[in-house]
Amino acid sequence: MAREAGLSAILVPGIAFAVFSSIRTIRRELESGTLQMALAHPVSRRTFLAAKLAGVLGAYGVFFVTVWASSLVAVRGAILGAAAANGDIARVWGPSLAIGTAAIVVPLAAGAVLNRFAGFRFARTAAFTALAVAATGVFYKFDAALSAAHLASSLPLVAPAVFFTVFAGAAAVRLEGNNAASLLFLVAAVSLPVLGAHYIPEAAAGGAPAPWLYAACSLLAVAPLAAAAFIAGAELFNGKDVA
Repeated sequence: MAREAGLSAILVPGIAFAVFSSIRTIRRELESGTLQMALAHPVSRRTFLAAKLAGVLGAYGVFFVTVWASSLVAVRGAILGAAAANGDIARVWGPSLAIGTAAIVVPLAAGAVLNRFAGFRFARTAAFTALAVAATGVFYKFDAALSAAHLASSLPLVAPAVFFTVFAGAAAVRLEGNNAASLLFLVAAVSLPVLGAHYIPEAAAGGAPAPWLYAACSLLAVAPLAAAAFIAGAELFNGKDVA
């Protein structure tokens, strides 16, 4: 259950994160007037679009590592808790429970305090604090085999997020934010039955070999789809009047 929950948390919220971040980034540049300033320099629209999408993927990388690390802490806590259980009573390993609680409470508190007294952005501060807390949980009593298996099972879920990031950016070039989001979530809803079979929670089970080949093939398979979406977005962008 812990593995299923962790991988599901990467898949569905990851797609939502990619869609909203990509649309917001592109529409903000188009509507704020900063695009005209950027294009006044020797920067092509294709390069500009690629840079913005790369920034979104970087933010998604922080999201992925944070959720992956948090879910790994939960999986390890469930395994260690089960090993220490008395009879049929299910337990969660104490340190994992403490780290999981801290990963929720500490980032919110740090974001609020630093925003109030130092002017730091709340969302950014909270995100990086959550990443730091989750990473601490991974390296506390580090389990290399479990970490490798969980990472190899989680990496294929990056593929849908990459595609939806680029697809959302391409759609946002021509569609208003709400319309682009509606289109993307319609595509995501139709795709979820297929994407649901894309992750492999049983591959992260204890003793199973880490599915690195499957992870590599998943990431390679999405490359032509993402490239096609980017080319389409770049062509739409080249034909758009931003004066």
